[in-house]
Amino acid sequence: MRAAPDARAAAAVVLALMALALPACGDAAPGPEAPRVRSPAGPRIVRRIEPADLLPADLDLVVRVDVARMRAGLGQAAADELAQRALDEVPDEALESALRRADVVWLGLRLADLEEGDRVVVLEGRMAGLTPDPDRWEAAPAAQGVQGGVAVFDRRGGVAGARADTARIVALGHRAVALVSAVEVSSVARVLRDGPDERRGDPAAEGLVSLDLRARRLPPALARRFPSLGALVAGVERVRAVASLADDGVRIDAEIVGVDPAGAGRARRFLEVLRDNVEDARYADLMKALSIEQVERTVRLRWLFPAPLVLALLSRGAPG
Repeated sequence: MRAAPDARAAAAVVLALMALALPACGDAAPGPEAPRVRSPAGPRIVRRIEPADLLPADLDLVVRVDVARMRAGLGQAAADELAQRALDEVPDEALESALRRADVVWLGLRLADLEEGDRVVVLEGRMAGLTPDPDRWEAAPAAQGVQGGVAVFDRRGGVAGARADTARIVALGHRAVALVSAVEVSSVARVLRDGPDERRGDPAAEGLVSLDLRARRLPPALARRFPSLGALVAGVERVRAVASLADDGVRIDAEIVGVDPAGAGRARRFLEVLRDNVEDARYADLMKALSIEQVERTVRLRWLFPAPLVLALLSRGAPG
């Protein structure tokens, strides 16, 4: 576990005081310079890798799902239903096995390559006994030199299926496992070697679901074709949101940070137009419940999804 900033600062102060005090000890007159003696090397410090540290900064959207809290809040049946829906869309056998053991799941994506499926999925939970099939996976050379009980496995023969299929598995002991698509293998290897990226996506550890999106400009072709949308996206720096279970439904709290107040204002006006111009009477009341306010370059949203609507969305047979 990484040391707290206060602990690191205290250690630095103690070392500095020791360095100042040692030359002052004793009253002997200065003599000829003593030969330098090399200090013995201290103990090697092994950095503990946290599950979210494995998400590199090139993934601009990170979603955190608190599966354990979802089970406790929505009930085992609803949680199993949601998990089964996710598994229906995921043919990867490695992800299916790990997802059933997970308490928290992080999904990192790059929106510009969303269709290609470049991603890193990190699952934290009860991973003891979960071992890759040796007929399909082999220990990776990249695992040599990696400390802290980290094991790395590569798919034998490379990735024969889709680009989104898992090409590498990183196991953090029995605590967590990361499933890495082919394009992200080098980025995850870098953060294992050098430490976590400072600008990586970092959703709040709150609620059922949270997300952190670092907005990027539209590709030039799309920006020329849709100039208004391009200007809207260019004015947004970051979006963070949390969905929490409340007594009367699910509450969504979100913040949109603009590059400046003008960029935030464009995002606010866009959302207000969406809210105030819903023609379908079934959704008009729901949209009216959306609160939008701007303070400087931050737009804050608060939205309550009533419990009946949430239950309808969770029902597989719900219309629409």
